[in-house]
Amino acid sequence: LVYGDVFSVWETIWAAKYTSSAHFVLFIALSLVELYRDIILENNMDFTDIIKFFNEMAEHHDAQQVLKLARDLVYKVQTLIENK
Repeated sequence: LVYGDVFSVWETIWAAKYTSSAHFVLFIALSLVELYRDIILENNMDFTDIIKFFNEMAEHHDAQQVLKLARDLVYKVQTLIENK
């Protein structure tokens, strides 16, 4: 993430502990994997390749898109749990 986006991501993580999920940081990680899923699958990346890919992508992520997807994923999981 670019330096300016780091603050909004950290603030969202801190606030999420009280508003949506204490594990919001995991949903951010999941959203990053989800956003780049097709690239990862198309290139048949293993764990090392994925780590290299994300290192190369540093400062090229759309933080607002990542946070929105993370919030959507939290909502989906919460909905699944409530509707058991």
